[in-house]
Amino acid sequence: MVSELRWKLIYYILCEGEMNKSLIIRSIIIVGVASAAPGVMATSNGFDARQSAMGGVGVASAKFGAAPLINPALLAKSAPGENISLIAPTLGAQASDSGHLIDSFDEVKSAWDELENTIGTSDVQAAAGNLEKVVSDITGKHAGVNLSLAMVLAVPNESVPVALMMNTWGQGIAHAMVNQSDLDYLEGISNGSIIPDKDDLDNLTSRAEGMAALITEYGVSLANSFKVGNVPVGVGVTPKIQRIETWNYNVAINNYESSDLRDGNWQRQTLSANIDTGLYADLSPSWTVALSAQNLFENRVKSREVNGTQTAFVIRPQVAAGTAWVNGPITFSTDIDLTPVSGFETVDKRQYAAVGAELSAASWAEVRAGYRVDMRGNDHSVFTAGLGLSPTDSVQFDLAAMAGRMRTIGGVAQFTFYF
Repeated sequence: MVSELRWKLIYYILCEGEMNKSLIIRSIIIVGVASAAPGVMATSNGFDARQSAMGGVGVASAKFGAAPLINPALLAKSAPGENISLIAPTLGAQASDSGHLIDSFDEVKSAWDELENTIGTSDVQAAAGNLEKVVSDITGKHAGVNLSLAMVLAVPNESVPVALMMNTWGQGIAHAMVNQSDLDYLEGISNGSIIPDKDDLDNLTSRAEGMAALITEYGVSLANSFKVGNVPVGVGVTPKIQRIETWNYNVAINNYESSDLRDGNWQRQTLSANIDTGLYADLSPSWTVALSAQNLFENRVKSREVNGTQTAFVIRPQVAAGTAWVNGPITFSTDIDLTPVSGFETVDKRQYAAVGAELSAASWAEVRAGYRVDMRGNDHSVFTAGLGLSPTDSVQFDLAAMAGRMRTIGGVAQFTFYF
């Protein structure tokens, strides 16, 4: 009976995960590229609600069921008699659009249409001045988004615990490339020194540009624990297949349409293999130190070339160290990235440090809070908070919220079932 249940759960995580994956693919295309900027990078590849609520920590403090997403070695910390854990699913997003870039793109299109309609009339100078102002306002503006969806089936075992993992995570960035020659031309129309025609407008070169990457991983995590002297130690590994999809959206600034992103003209796809690994050591019953390494093999994935432009998404080896201190209902944890996180080659690298805490306020509720900072100074610092609720022994619901400067907000929701 237990064996049959386990195979049904495996089928669920693989098949249902594929259906949910199509939802996040549409989201990252439409939201990620169209509203996306380099201001919101995750410390790890995806979101776990407990980890996110505690500032992004988890290398030494992740729970058994979430270990494959953060540090596979922590699978070996399953307690005797622990139940099968199914995360189905965890869904998270974090976005930043401090300059209201997407609204500005819509304003550009309206102002452009107004200018075209007034050519040959007395209103053309005012229309050109309005378009010049709107285009100038978006110069240097960025917006960005991270999205993730994951499902994990973790099966405890005294010798070698195992887990199946499906993790989809993505990043999107967008900005406007405004050329000074276009602004000079519009200024000439507005002051009457240039008489425009529609063919001239078609020769303007300012562009709306966006990039997105979506990585879908299928992996099997294995872990083992042993002792070095009197110190309990665990190691874990996750071999995985990665499907990497990139989008390079590049159009004239007046032709921006989010619906365009649904076709395949901007997309490129590739498959590769990679490995995550990790280890931990319990230096005392309350104190754990750990190390995780995600994506041991670097992979530089080029986007499709569009209008003479091309970029690449770099899946980097991400090494992080962490420590956790647990005393009864209280958990304190810190993580620090020893290498930069994955991202687009044209975006400044990020490397984070995080601290978080959890209080088990009751047998059915946990309260969490944390803080994360980019040590390279290229991303906004973020405050986090969240709750964990267990209405029954077989179900847990976790919720996290994130907030930072420059209209940076995010949230993660997660359901976990125990069998």
